Amino acid sequence: MKNTAAARRKLPVSQISQTLQNGAAAQSAGDLPRAEFFYQTILRDHPKHADALNLMGTLALEAKKYDVALGYFRKALKQHPRGKAYLYNQASAQLHLNKAQHAVETLRKATGLYPTFAKFWVLSGRAQAQLGQHDAALAAYDKALALQSDDPAIAVERADVLVNLGQMDAAAAVFRQAIAAGQNTVKAMAGLSVAHKFQADDPEPDAMLAALDAPALTDAERKALRYATGKALADQKRYDAAFAQFTAAKTEAKDGFSMQMHREAYGRIKQIFTADQIAEKAVHGHLSERPVFIVGMPRSGTTLTEQILASHPQIAGAGELSDLRKIARTLGRGDLDPGKFGQEIGALGKGQIRKLASQYLSVLKQHSSSAARVVDKLPHNFELIGLILMLFPKAKIIHCQRSAMDTCVSCYTHNFSAAHGYNGDLQTLGKYYRAYADLMAYWDKILRGRILHSRYEDLISDQESASRRLIDWVGLDWDPACLAFQKTERLVKTPSRWQVRQPIYKTSMRSWEKYAAHLGPLQKALGPLAE
Repeated sequence: MKNTAAARRKLPVSQISQTLQNGAAAQSAGDLPRAEFFYQTILRDHPKHADALNLMGTLALEAKKYDVALGYFRKALKQHPRGKAYLYNQASAQLHLNKAQHAVETLRKATGLYPTFAKFWVLSGRAQAQLGQHDAALAAYDKALALQSDDPAIAVERADVLVNLGQMDAAAAVFRQAIAAGQNTVKAMAGLSVAHKFQADDPEPDAMLAALDAPALTDAERKALRYATGKALADQKRYDAAFAQFTAAKTEAKDGFSMQMHREAYGRIKQIFTADQIAEKAVHGHLSERPVFIVGMPRSGTTLTEQILASHPQIAGAGELSDLRKIARTLGRGDLDPGKFGQEIGALGKGQIRKLASQYLSVLKQHSSSAARVVDKLPHNFELIGLILMLFPKAKIIHCQRSAMDTCVSCYTHNFSAAHGYNGDLQTLGKYYRAYADLMAYWDKILRGRILHSRYEDLISDQESASRRLIDWVGLDWDPACLAFQKTERLVKTPSRWQVRQPIYKTSMRSWEKYAAHLGPLQKALGPLAE
């Protein structure tokens, strides 16, 4: 008697189309396991079926398993290199994985094959913006709009690039046009809140309040709109109403964050990165002086500091790079086994250290091949200062500091991603700040003289002296262009993108006092740091 596997009848080619339709119907209904069953039924007997491979990839995209998705799309394209949907999906996965240069290459082929397909040009705009190539990004969006001028979503997305470039008035006009047409409203309102400082008689803040009652809003849309509304109300000095919106956004988001697990993780960092361990590994590190790391809490002046540095003709600003954290993950950081990171760091030898350092330097080269210094300003790299100095003993590290109350309140009032779970309530935020301050004190203790501490308040009160100190720290001669940082044309994607287009202003100092009546839990959690 034949066994079950041998007796199983192979899926006939004539049934593939119906099986694909069954899977697509299940996927549309949100039944992803059933959809996967249908697609895998095909792949079991026809492992090179391009449509089934592509649809499996779309399931992985929905599950945010972008590496898995990319693998499926590559297999589909191997069977049909000209597949329009396969090219689109591969580029999308590459962008999710922050592989913008790879996405550009995919889209160069795609737009060559299908030059009138607007969505390829939209993805091209996103990829170029991710790389900091703003002119190419705008050109791509222009081509998309020429093909599909009736799509306000494309115009709004293009306007986001204008905001990142500091062209606020032009962007605001686009956002207002979309709002007036009642199209892409939430994104347009959120964009307008960044591009425009609202005056007392501006009608948009009340329109945003009214829009919050729309029943069709998704949770993500309502959250984004609450932050935008809060910012707009704050511009109009309606501070109590603004704070109510920020708090509602936190309540609805329900981000989970374990302070206990976080403290334990920082404790392990101290155990792993001792002064002796860092010194032992740094002997094998790369001696390049190109990397400059700006670290600190978000909203502590990191973007302003990068903009000042990037205004120097020999310095390029790369923005917030995730690559150092990716390196840490390859070494076991975040693994289910909490001891793995320490074991991998302890086992690092000369060859691997040089390989990881070269890998990071290749990323910097993508942002500039000629600058003497390239700035990575991902704030939370403060957790990895020990690893930085193992890989790059000559790297310059700048720690941005700002009043604890101003920093925390500014964090609280911004729509950060779920990765910033500590930002979900005032008490947790205050405790997180204390843990950050404690870790920075540890780095200072074991690495005396290796970290420049730059206070935001000093930059505000004496811009030139503080700026000269920064340039001197990175080992370059002073250039007066650093004092006109607001004129530097470069892509800025952080929540501070409006502020860094303005000259130095002092209204951001002690800005927490506007919300003082609501900040008791934060002050209690911060303790002496709140003073």
